[in-house]
Amino acid sequence: MKPLICFLAMASLVSSFAPASRRTATPLVARSSTFAPSILQSISNDNNSTEEDITTPSQHFHCYLLRSLDPKHPLKTYVGYTTDPIRRLRQHNGELKHGGAKRTARNGRPWQYAAIIDGFQDKVTAMQFEWAWQHTHRSKVFREAVGDDALAKRMKRRRGVKARFDELRVLLGECEPFNSYPLEVYFPEEESHELFCTLMPKKDNDTQNIRKKVCPVNEMPFATPTETFAAPTDTRTKKAQKVNGSWAQMHFNLSLMPGASSTQSRFLGQRRHQSNWALNAVTPQASHFFATSGFNQSPEKFEPEEGETESTSVVEEESEQPPVNVPAKFKPYPFQYHQEFLVTIDSLTNLGFGIARIELDEPHDNQAGDDCESDQTNNDPMKWVVFVPNVIPGEKVRIRIYRNYATYSDADLLEIVEASPDRIEPKCDLANICGGCQYQHITVDRQRQMKTIQVQELFERLGGLKTDEFPSVLPTLGTDEVFGYRSKITPHYDAPLKKKGRKNKDGSYNGISCEIGPIGFKEKASRRLVDVPYCHIATPDINEALARIRDETRKAAREGKLKKPTKGATLLLRDAGDGVETDHNVYVKTTVKDLVFRFKAGNFFQNNPFLLPKMVDLVVDAATVPSPSGKAMTHLIDCYCGSGLFAIGSSSSFEACVGIEVNEMAVEEARENAALNGIGNCAFVSASAEAIFDPVTLEGRSDLIVGDFPRETTVVVVDPPRKGCSVEFLEQLNEYKPQRVVYMSCDPATQARDAKYLVSYGYEIVSVQPFDLFPQTRHIECLATFELKDK
Repeated sequence: MKPLICFLAMASLVSSFAPASRRTATPLVARSSTFAPSILQSISNDNNSTEEDITTPSQHFHCYLLRSLDPKHPLKTYVGYTTDPIRRLRQHNGELKHGGAKRTARNGRPWQYAAIIDGFQDKVTAMQFEWAWQHTHRSKVFREAVGDDALAKRMKRRRGVKARFDELRVLLGECEPFNSYPLEVYFPEEESHELFCTLMPKKDNDTQNIRKKVCPVNEMPFATPTETFAAPTDTRTKKAQKVNGSWAQMHFNLSLMPGASSTQSRFLGQRRHQSNWALNAVTPQASHFFATSGFNQSPEKFEPEEGETESTSVVEEESEQPPVNVPAKFKPYPFQYHQEFLVTIDSLTNLGFGIARIELDEPHDNQAGDDCESDQTNNDPMKWVVFVPNVIPGEKVRIRIYRNYATYSDADLLEIVEASPDRIEPKCDLANICGGCQYQHITVDRQRQMKTIQVQELFERLGGLKTDEFPSVLPTLGTDEVFGYRSKITPHYDAPLKKKGRKNKDGSYNGISCEIGPIGFKEKASRRLVDVPYCHIATPDINEALARIRDETRKAAREGKLKKPTKGATLLLRDAGDGVETDHNVYVKTTVKDLVFRFKAGNFFQNNPFLLPKMVDLVVDAATVPSPSGKAMTHLIDCYCGSGLFAIGSSSSFEACVGIEVNEMAVEEARENAALNGIGNCAFVSASAEAIFDPVTLEGRSDLIVGDFPRETTVVVVDPPRKGCSVEFLEQLNEYKPQRVVYMSCDPATQARDAKYLVSYGYEIVSVQPFDLFPQTRHIECLATFELKDK
């Protein structure tokens, strides 16, 4: 009998998660119903109880509806869940500085409760109900209850308390599994109660059985503070005495369960705060019990039968499962937190994540939100896109969901079930967690093959181009230096942590030690930092200096000598060939094809000295090819010129070269680099790229007027930042109509977007050449050449 009682009480917490085919809808009942609910509600101070009767503090979870009392916002409402209604209302109204409700819109204050729903067994069920109430237009059970998807969406668009009550009526009376929960609705005001009653159909038996009460919030049973049972020798009781408000130390009167031991009684009183323990608790034995015993009938009519003893193992097995904490902001649609799947990777995103698609039981809206990578999501409403790190297309892997967005989800990689033949062991031990490299687990040949395919797909999808409208993307170019090639890295560290400590004997600090945490790069799909003592893609000189700089930075933090002792910072390590520079404002020099370039260490300059000469050669080759009419190109305009790399590198092949850059410091560097290399046919101006086509004389060069350059022999070189060209620049480029545009980009996605504009202006794509400028990473440099079509 004892195991049976223990199992039945556990089953009362999980029966609502049984399969729909084995669950029957029951009328909602009050929290004071018999058997297990009465046990959960019993709170007493029995001086004869033993220490074993004491359990941990138990939370009561509630969903609530707030209405705004501000006359300027009479229809404003808010749906949420809480464990302490009184405290949460004070948070919403700004009386408490801390708490999850502080983010509530200020323009709705003051807030007042319209309804509170009580009776949820744990946090998961309360969150599920809250989500269904907030997203009725996307909730499958709500749409089925209404019977019309369009009607459900129209109901969601309505505003005000009446609209929310109408949704609440459907959720409580007609939506599984909520109509089988022992829920009860409390109304702080009689007016709210009457409004709710007017919305209920007179002949609807399900909704008529909804239990509801009218009473002030502070008089509701779950809002009354409960005294704590004190046991002076139990450390758990000391912690429980600090609990106030609606939290209570649960103590069970064993007379309610004469056949149960104190250990079983304590187990029944515990409310699980874990994420999906109840969702996974329906074992085959429990499901069989639900289907055959009639347990899903109303608690008042249920009487346990004798002989049901096989449930003991279920309780013991479930109690041994490790707890999983659900993040407070986790959205439980369409997958539960840490839900696992076996999937096949279809392709990779331009961020280096694998794309898997999971079949859904119902179609989704597929309306991309602000948090959605809309470029990569699938238009198939029956499939849901999931992004997975550290995978290769074609692999079969086991994944675990940890975040849901509007139209896709993120997952962790748990296991490689069927590995790709191109999978290798990463050279770096941090490759699977560090966000600096995405492809160390893939052979270099496969990396470059995938980058070629990605560029092709981007031009077709984002550029809106058909395969017959532009030539196939050329194979990605690279060098043999796939490690130890990067000449600049910028590791980060967060604000130092102050720790109390004793003063050293040598007096090195005054009793407070400031310690710096990780120094490195961000994790994959996270903003946390990974400590990186050695970076395999950086040059050997940088790694040698990195160890020294890390030690110096930590020492400076302990001694209070950091420039910003209370903030984080970014370190600079630039390998200039004759040493590693760490000061942003110090000038360094580098040589590219016998040309010397001088620039500040902190300014932008390409970071792969092994591939850079080849890139310059291809830009010059693309710019100097005669036009289709046979004319030689005579003038070059370098937009977003930086320190003048392409303009100076191409100067020997043109009569005149003009560069424009918004950064005045970079323009000064470009002028100095031209003089340093004895080049006299280059001029540079400091302005936005749109101003290059203005018919004005360049500073110090009255003989160079861009507006007078011959269009049919002029080439424009474009090397914009990652965001691509502005629409204003592209429109002015269209008005100017140069014969050729040579477009170098560090983001093929924005390059493909801009290519769509250029093609519409009458240009055709001559070639598309990707570069593997940063092996082991997702980054792609791409050169596209556009030629003006003959009229």
